[in-house]
Amino acid sequence: MIVVVKRIASLIIKQWRGELTVAESIELEQWASQHAANRELLQQLTTDETLRRELITYYEGEEDREAVWQKIEEATRENTPVYVMPVQPSCKYRYLAAAVTVAALFTAVGYFWFQGRSKPGTPAPVARTTINDVLPGGNKAILQLSDGKTIVLDNAQNGLLAQQGSSNIIKQNDGELIYDRGDGNSGKPFATDHSPLTYNTLATPAGGQFQLKLPDGTRVWLNAASSITYPTAFNGHERSVTITGEGYFEVAKDARRPFKVTIAKNNGTQKTSEVEVLGTHFNINAYDDEAAVKTTLLEGKVKVVHGDWSVVNGKKMVAPAASAILTPGEQAQISHEGLLTVKNHADLEEVVAWKNGEFLFQHADIGTLMRQVARWYDIEVEYPKGKPKDKFSGKIGRNVNLSQLLEILKYSEVRFELKGRTLIVQN
Repeated sequence: MIVVVKRIASLIIKQWRGELTVAESIELEQWASQHAANRELLQQLTTDETLRRELITYYEGEEDREAVWQKIEEATRENTPVYVMPVQPSCKYRYLAAAVTVAALFTAVGYFWFQGRSKPGTPAPVARTTINDVLPGGNKAILQLSDGKTIVLDNAQNGLLAQQGSSNIIKQNDGELIYDRGDGNSGKPFATDHSPLTYNTLATPAGGQFQLKLPDGTRVWLNAASSITYPTAFNGHERSVTITGEGYFEVAKDARRPFKVTIAKNNGTQKTSEVEVLGTHFNINAYDDEAAVKTTLLEGKVKVVHGDWSVVNGKKMVAPAASAILTPGEQAQISHEGLLTVKNHADLEEVVAWKNGEFLFQHADIGTLMRQVARWYDIEVEYPKGKPKDKFSGKIGRNVNLSQLLEILKYSEVRFELKGRTLIVQN
């Protein structure tokens, strides 16, 4: 993401100076060919001397930046891929997506341009490094076995880790855990398993994520600060798991045994709702610090049930209950007060961006943005003067350091200061 932007910026600067090699010319041409908007943007930046001069002046300290933004808007179109751009409350909310790309591009251009202005014979300036920085999250999780033993998965070697009942637990690809029954029937919906019912829990810390393949073939992606508790074999009339935090599910179809996800909050102590499916793709966001529990359906059909869960005579009971059946594109939201509502046209790309390795925001407030940032970078966020009113739209990879993300966000009126692992946010 931002690395790609910096690379293209350096190539454009070289083209300005006539210093492109053949290989670099091919690289720049390939980027321009990826999208019509890329081509138009490249043409504009390499032929419009007025725009180029104003952009350079912008990075030399001129304060009249609004005129530059106006030029950027006039020079670009809406369909250029978005990176990240905070939208000021005082500015038009229709900032073009392509303008976002140019903003990120010329963040890098500013650096490369000044590097290229060194006098002959003098060393090029060294890029300033941030001593106090935070690395992005990664594949980290802890597996708790039925006997209470724990395995730190980010330290464990790939291969067989343990055996639970008839399932072999295998770590592979440094970020995925697989339950293999070892009888050739793993993932087959009608296979019968008579193993004793035992449970495991997979939990990710803040700054961690992991993938899981259950014995029935269902795949689960766990976001940071989340957990899932599940049986090591599905041998009953239904397949039931419990989740906290956020997870994306691709459920293996089995009409005879419905798949049920119980959603727990308050560190897993309170069961608030349940999602029932036969075979489908959906995302559950149930973090305690979010305003609502959100279940978003991408494929298939699910039933969301909300109520006061309890166990009576060994049977799970719920009363009173509210329920909704979702179709693809819909999102069930359960507020802290217990109100269940359905949003008809959820932004599916935004919902699953975390699974695809991205931050994606559409007109999000600072709190929404920073909650995701805090979980992924495992930091604390403080607002000593209250939360700024800025809105943010854009996209950036989750593989960048925190300093790189904050470098993009500096285009807003919001100011950030990192002290240790605490991020201070100020107007």
